Formats: sequence, structure tokens, C-alpha cells
Amino acid sequence: IEERLVYENKGSLRIFDDIRQEDVRDLQLFQKYLQKRVSFMVNDTTRPKAKQLQEIASFNSFLRNSAEMNEIFRGEALYKSTLGVQKRLAFELRQIRYFNSRSVLIIVRDVTHVEEMMKLKALDQYKDMLLASVTHELRTPLNCIIPMMLDALDDQSTPSHIKESCLKPSLNSARLLMNIVNDILDFSRSKRKKLCLNFTQFNVFEKLSEIVQLFEIQSRYKGLQLDLEFSPALPKIMFGDKDRLGQVIINLLSNALKFTTKGGIKLCVEPGTTSVGWISFKVIDTGIGIKPEYLDKLFSEFGKLEAKEHMELNPQGVGLGLMISNRLIHMMGSKRGITVSSKYKLGSEFSFEMPQQNSESQLMVEEVAIEIEHKRPVRETAIESPCDCRSVLSVEDNDYNQMVIEKMMKKLGFEVTKAFNGEEAIEILKSGAQNTENRCRKGNCTLFNVIITDLQMPIMDGICMINEIRKLPESWCKIPIILLSATDENEQIEEGFKAGMNNFLTKPLTEEALKDCLKSYKILHD
Repeated sequence: IEERLVYENKGSLRIFDDIRQEDVRDLQLFQKYLQKRVSFMVNDTTRPKAKQLQEIASFNSFLRNSAEMNEIFRGEALYKSTLGVQKRLAFELRQIRYFNSRSVLIIVRDVTHVEEMMKLKALDQYKDMLLASVTHELRTPLNCIIPMMLDALDDQSTPSHIKESCLKPSLNSARLLMNIVNDILDFSRSKRKKLCLNFTQFNVFEKLSEIVQLFEIQSRYKGLQLDLEFSPALPKIMFGDKDRLGQVIINLLSNALKFTTKGGIKLCVEPGTTSVGWISFKVIDTGIGIKPEYLDKLFSEFGKLEAKEHMELNPQGVGLGLMISNRLIHMMGSKRGITVSSKYKLGSEFSFEMPQQNSESQLMVEEVAIEIEHKRPVRETAIESPCDCRSVLSVEDNDYNQMVIEKMMKKLGFEVTKAFNGEEAIEILKSGAQNTENRCRKGNCTLFNVIITDLQMPIMDGICMINEIRKLPESWCKIPIILLSATDENEQIEEGFKAGMNNFLTKPLTEEALKDCLKSYKILHD
């Protein structure tokens, strides 16, 4: 072997930061340098000494070019420079042909921080698990609190002063907590790049009108004018994620309402200027405005404005809403995201543009659908209930959540049978299959129109229960199943659909969402 190095890259010289290039080109000098500066983990008590000595012998063998072709040597070493810098290195040596001569390729990687990076990744995963667990545990009691308060507010026997002084403030506080939980969950998903969209065709004018109606009482209470201006040049049907679009508009209107004490707020929807087929959304207010030095902070993480005038009007929240909204708008196709123009003490304008397709643009709709199909694996299997019994099987381990489902279903005219885990539900269904009494007029009666089940339960969870139900004979395996959960991670939802569920609803459960779901199976009619 001709004992010289024929090539070295700049990266290798950066690792051995105190070596001279002329020493690298002389193999004997380079070997002496390695022997002096590199230790093959001989003092590493976590690895067998025999293994370390074998690595040293193999390393020297490779440098003498005595190893067999295609053989690979791998090992770790400690390197200490004259400057006192210590690094952990991973060596890989292999025999190669270089310009028809037998040579040794030496690959050196600096892995000093790999172990620390692995620990940080594990810590980050633990943080995500903790965040998911905490938000789930917060949503579960809110699933009981919010519906119960709404029920008490609707109850004519509840004294009006109790409604005004106790129930309404409590409901607003519970909804605020729910918004914070949702923001934190979305923030976690955005960090993990798991924010997803569910694109459908919807009436954008109706959606925006509903949102504006949500803020009418509050705006009248503050003496503000609230208007929706929808350009007649725009089609009312568009293709997009109506819930995420609604989330962004609600956030912008909510902020405008907080920081406006006189004048009014306007939501303007008109053709966009970015390109043909784009739609522009603007929320304009006559509020206190924003100083120029605060504009850059608006869309940052936890970017809550802490100036005295802003804190007085908005003491609540964590400062995630605008950051999440901006990311959602980018995901929906916007090139610039949300832009803001503001004059201090005169008002602000928040605007964004996004592409839209109407019902006449079927080709464009199909192209977008293919593009985003992987982002949200949620789908609904619309089947007709095999039974007319007006009865529901509620599977939920939490007593209070059972109470909420029972109240909602009885209000809709259903009888409720309770099970507190999947195993109990299976036994109820099997005993019902053997019992021929109390059946409705349909020959394939299953005694239950629908099954509503929680996801996380002891003994047998919702997914396992659905798998078992779909194995039951005849029409019993065709009962529509609605899965409830305080979390809406796509992996869990997809797992539910694979098991055989028909729809998924997120806690806290609302009457409107439940009604829409039941109507899709022709269990409930308008």
C-alpha cells in the first residue's frame, strides 16, 4: 500500500480541529496523530474491554490494508484536541477501489450530541403525551359542565336572577377554558405538524351569518354596530374546511370586539386580488388600534400584547389564537397569511385571501380533494338504522357523561340503556339478540337504533368493543356506532373507522352535532 491519504473533505478537518493538512496527507503522521488523540473507548466501563481491543486491532488492520474487500469496521472513539475539546466520534472504515487501487475509506461522524438529542426527543414526546392527557382530562368534565349549564338556562323553572348572576358567567368561563384547551391542543399539533384540514363543500354565506349572529348580543351590549358585507359577485358555495375557516373568523371577530369600545366592526367578504378565483376576508374595527412596535409580536407564539391599554381590555387568554389562525390560513392555500394594518387609537384591519372553488368548478374541486385527502382521514359512513325502536345504547364509564347523553337523548324522544364499558355493552347486545320480546315492527329489529360509545374505558375500550360488535350476526352488526372522545387525534379516528364506527364526535358534546349525526342515519327527522 502507498501510505498516503489521497483525499480528505473539509468536514473531516473540522472534526480534527488542531491537525495540519500536511499531516493528514502523510498516513504515518496521521496514524501517530490518531494514536495520540483518539481513544477507542478503552476506559468505557459500559462496553466489554475485549470488544474495545478488537476494535483497535481491526482499525489498525484496516489502515494496513490487510482486511478483506467489502468488510466494514465500525466503532466509537473519544477524541481530545490540544485545546482541551473532547468529542465522541463514530468511525466507519471499508475497503474500496479508488482509481483501480485498493484503498481504505474512512468515514468519521461527530456524535457528541446525539445522545443529548435523543433525550430531548424523548422529552418532547413525553411533553406531547402529557399535553394530550391533560387536555383530555380537562375536556371530559367540560363535557358535563357546559351541557348541564345550557340545560339549566333553558329550564323555565330556573329563576332569572340565578341565570344572570350565576349560570351565564359560569357558562362563559367554561367556554373560555374550552377555547384555551383547544388553542393549546392546536398549538401542540402545529409544532408536530399535525394540524389537519377537512375539506367539504359548504355555504360560506350561511356559515359567516351564523358566526356574526354569535356576536350580535355582545356587540349590542357594548353599543357597537356589527355588519356582514358579502359581495354579490361571489358564489355562496365554496370548497374548504368550514370549521377551521370559522375558527379563524371567530378569533378575528372576538379580538375586534375585545378592543373596540365605540363605533363598530365589519366583516367584509369580496373577490380577492391575488388571482382569479380567490376570496378576500377582512375584519375591520374602530377600536384602540395597535402601536407599530407591537405588530411583529402579534403572530408569534404566546404573542399576547402586554401594553396597559390592551391588558385592561383583554386580561384573559394565552396569546395563541392569532398564531394558530395564521398557520391555518397558510394551510388553506393563502400565500401571505393574515396581514394587519392598524392606526393607534383609530382602529385595525385584519385580512387574508385564500383560493376557493364553487359548485360549478367540479374539476378544481376534485384536484383540491386529491391534494388534501391525506391531511384529514375523517369520513362518515352513512347507513340507515336497521331498527325503529327509538332506543339508544350509551356506553360510557363516567356517570356524569352518562347523565348528559341520557338528558340529550330523552329530550329527542329516545329511551336510553346504559353500559359502563365495552364488555357490558357486548353482553347487553348478545342478550338482546336472544330475546324476541319487545321488538319493533321491523323484522331485523336490534332493539337499538344507535350505539353511542366513549373511546377510553376500563376493561374493554371503545375500539375493541366496535371490533366485537361488527362480528355479531345479521343486522346486529349493522347498528350505527358513534364514537365520542375528548381527543380528536387523526390516528385514533382512523383506528375507529377501521374498526367499524360510523361517525366521530368530539367532547364536549352538543345537541346540534348529535342531531346532525342522528339525521344522517334517518333515526331523527326534521
